[in-house]
Amino acid sequence: MIINVKEGQDLTGVFSQSGSSEEPLFVVLPHKAVFRQKVHCAGSNMVVMGNSSTIVWNDHNGQTPGFGTADSATLTVSGSNVLFTDLEVINDFDYAAGRKSIPGDMRTVIGLQAVAVYTAKEADLVSFDNCTFTSHQDTLFTDCVRSLFVNCTIEGCVDFIFGASYADFHNCTVISNGTGFVAAPSTPEDSEYGISFFDCNFTCTPEVADQSVFLARPWHPGGKPGVNSFVFFSGCTLGRHISPNLWASMMDTLRKLHKPEENRFIIDEATLATLK
Repeated sequence: MIINVKEGQDLTGVFSQSGSSEEPLFVVLPHKAVFRQKVHCAGSNMVVMGNSSTIVWNDHNGQTPGFGTADSATLTVSGSNVLFTDLEVINDFDYAAGRKSIPGDMRTVIGLQAVAVYTAKEADLVSFDNCTFTSHQDTLFTDCVRSLFVNCTIEGCVDFIFGASYADFHNCTVISNGTGFVAAPSTPEDSEYGISFFDCNFTCTPEVADQSVFLARPWHPGGKPGVNSFVFFSGCTLGRHISPNLWASMMDTLRKLHKPEENRFIIDEATLATLK
């Protein structure tokens, strides 16, 4: 079955439908259309052909009391066996203005998480090909069982690729648009793999200072036990913005410090050889 979407149509309603494992549902978006919507994809067995369309919304963790990081997502995917192609997803929350809301008060950094894409825990086999995700803090929250990103571009500054998913990134461009941390895996200790990058290019916008970005730090949500963060870099190219220290520690909400050496942080020699 094929659904040809019209510009301005409610995407959540369209994405609530499912195909079958034998016959997936094909959803075709109009060429270069812009959907200013907060979208939830609950359907399964689906191929979404983006045709260079854009989904954009403006939300952040501090938007509403009780409104969490995952709730801020422009696109939430809770269905399984879903493939998105040629799609741009943006959370256009004004991160810079948010940080300056109370000058000199670092407490204003709370609530600045603004997710572009969230793959929910209940989802599995969520894939993106030739897609672009843009925000600042927490751009891509991949928390589903398994996810795959091929030829994608991900842009952000603080922990902007994070979550518990077994997530592979192949031939992706990862852009830091500010000082911070690229990945923050929260891999369950009983999972063999977590977030892995293969043949990816790590670069930055012009204003980012040299050696001001760490590749990863371990996220232990809520300080709960059962997490042993995993991140792996193979055959990647590191830009001038990556710190030679590579990794950073991370404090959980219980004020416990989690160190990279206590987790599973791996980088191959080919990637290290590109460090500026």
